[in-house]
Amino acid sequence: MAIHSFSQTNPISHPLVTELNYYPEQGMLVAFPTHYDVIYFENNSSQLTITMKTILNNIGYLLDTYKETYLVITLHTSDDLAYDRLYSVADYIAMQFKIEQERIQIMLTSQEETKHYKQYEKNWKNSTELIMPKTIIVTYDPELGVY
Repeated sequence: MAIHSFSQTNPISHPLVTELNYYPEQGMLVAFPTHYDVIYFENNSSQLTITMKTILNNIGYLLDTYKETYLVITLHTSDDLAYDRLYSVADYIAMQFKIEQERIQIMLTSQEETKHYKQYEKNWKNSTELIMPKTIIVTYDPELGVY
């Protein structure tokens, strides 16, 4: 995580924000780097293990703490077991940490992406990727009432 003062960084322009001649020292940019994990299910199972839950708890904590972030859960198969695995991960995070459904995106990848992924992952049929994309947050300045 990096925190930068506006005086040291080019400001983000947004159509709803009134442009100022200066940026207050209280204004900060906070960048959350991309977070990436892979969990592995047992063959023919969609049950979460203790190890998986530990990883999911860490991700849930990040989602709960940083409300601007979201999670993408992806698999490289498209059978019924894949859907069960996707939903068991999504349901666990949503229920344990009360994360809104809109912040958890479920995705099955294309055959082309799967071909590419298979080259790097031996256990690709049992793997589930968890990706929190990079997020940049502009903090609120209460004195001026702007972000």
